[in-house]
Amino acid sequence: MSDSPLNCDLPVTDIEQQLEKRWYRTHGERLASPPARKVAGVSDSSEEQDFGVAYISNRFMDVRTLYMIFRRFQLVAINLFMIAALSIMWVIGQFYYGVFTASAALFVPLWAAVYLFEVFAPLTLPVRIDRQEGVVYVGHRGTFYRIPLDELEVSFSHNLQYLGSGVMWERQYYSHLYLRDKYYFCGKAPKGALQRKKISSTFNEEMMYQRWNFIVKYVNEGLTKQEIDDLVGVNFDAYKNYLSSKSLGRRILSYSIFLILMPTMFWWKVSPFKYKWPKEVEAVFGKINYY
Repeated sequence: MSDSPLNCDLPVTDIEQQLEKRWYRTHGERLASPPARKVAGVSDSSEEQDFGVAYISNRFMDVRTLYMIFRRFQLVAINLFMIAALSIMWVIGQFYYGVFTASAALFVPLWAAVYLFEVFAPLTLPVRIDRQEGVVYVGHRGTFYRIPLDELEVSFSHNLQYLGSGVMWERQYYSHLYLRDKYYFCGKAPKGALQRKKISSTFNEEMMYQRWNFIVKYVNEGLTKQEIDDLVGVNFDAYKNYLSSKSLGRRILSYSIFLILMPTMFWWKVSPFKYKWPKEVEAVFGKINYY
């Protein structure tokens, strides 16, 4: 098993060691901010970055954390698997009586359970980057922080994940945002002087860096027309606005595909089970809640 450092030119940090409690350990930690700097040699493009963005404008951007990124994609993978599996079982069932019925009895309840989770599990808030005022708003277990952008502490690290074969391990990469009690803004009092929030977790190191580089570019340069075009799928309102100029047939086809493969885009718009920004944050931005 290899445990080499991350493939980036960022300075080494030991900030994880300062945590009072660590539910898991990572290695090779590098400091991406402060000051916020890009990873050299990696794109800062917004292309294929809509999975990690909940809302974006020239004023501010809402960045999805790991939990909501997972929820955005889980139904896509599960729906494709279930449709393919049941289709295959239906074909086999034409030759062997009872195969499709037995398969449906197994798969359909599991499929329904995933949908029940998606319907009733509350939606959690993103990280809000206010580039106009130069601050970041973060909610963590009922505590809300307001952190100046030039003091924002973000790191990259990794550990090795066992994939179940006895000899097969894969390096998993993390980006964390650190929360100090001096930045407490509202909500519950902080439970510790320093906590961390997992922003992303992936097996693709370059993808993690590209996402960060895009965020740094946005903070420094604002939003471009190309980025608006790349990010039409960040939420239902943005996608609806994008489709408004398309033909009726295109709109019907697009909505049908999303309803089948990614119904979360529709459900998150109307779901009553969601956390909302506290009134102190709404006083700054208004009642703008995306997930």
